[in-house]
Amino acid sequence: MRCLERNKTKFEYLPYTGIDTDLNEDGEHTGEFHHVYGDPVEMKGNISTPSGRVNQTFYGQDIRYTHTLVIENLNAEITEKGVIRWKDELYDIQAVRPSINVLSVALKKQTTAHDDPYVEPDGE
Repeated sequence: MRCLERNKTKFEYLPYTGIDTDLNEDGEHTGEFHHVYGDPVEMKGNISTPSGRVNQTFYGQDIRYTHTLVIENLNAEITEKGVIRWKDELYDIQAVRPSINVLSVALKKQTTAHDDPYVEPDGE
C-alpha cells in the first residue's frame, strides 16, 4: 500500500560528493571544511513518521530518526552520506535498508541552521 502512486510524494536526493576546504578572501585555506553535494535528483516515495517497534528494531537500537522513506526502486543509489530535501526542509540519511520489494530509509530532520547544500547557480 505504501508504494501506491497516490501515496508517493516528490522529494530531492542530494548525493554526497566529498569535502571541500573553505577559503578566505585572499584565497588561502582557513582550516575549516564543508560537505559538498551533487545536483539534486528528483524522486518519489512514501515519507511518513515512524511508528511501532518494527521500525525501531529494523534500523537498529541506536539509530535516531524522525521520518521513514520507502521507495520501491531497489536500484536507487541512495547512501547514508546523502541528504534529502522535502517540503523545503533538509533531512540527513541515518540508515538505508533494502528488503525484498522496497528500499527503506531512516531520515532525521536537520535541527540546526544549515545552509542549503545546493544552491542554483546565478545564470552562470
